[in-house]
Amino acid sequence: MDSRSRASRFAVAAPPSYFKRLEARRNLWYESPEEIAAGLAWGRRKARLLQWVRQEMDTSLTRRERECVDLYFFHGMTCREVGQATATNASSVHRAIRRSIRKLRQAARLFREQEDADAAKEA
Repeated sequence: MDSRSRASRFAVAAPPSYFKRLEARRNLWYESPEEIAAGLAWGRRKARLLQWVRQEMDTSLTRRERECVDLYFFHGMTCREVGQATATNASSVHRAIRRSIRKLRQAARLFREQEDADAAKEA
């Protein structure tokens, strides 16, 4: 049996000159300036969307629905874990989450229709 660690058995030695020869653009993690800008734009859009969802949760959902959605989606709990945390049945949690999603989708549809109508007025 080999006494070396698993990591050292699979290690490959490479001289530093090898890494200096690699081009930055061929690097596995290289991102062009356009890709970086697109990623930053997506991050800003995602932040605005998350803010809208949080605001809509406060206005459209009941306290119980809000709590179930928060624990399930933002804290990564299962329905059973949310049920234990809120002292309710897992099936009730599941129904509350589905009802909440339905309400949020309807609010998103209305919001998008309103934005489209506003854009048409401006044009």
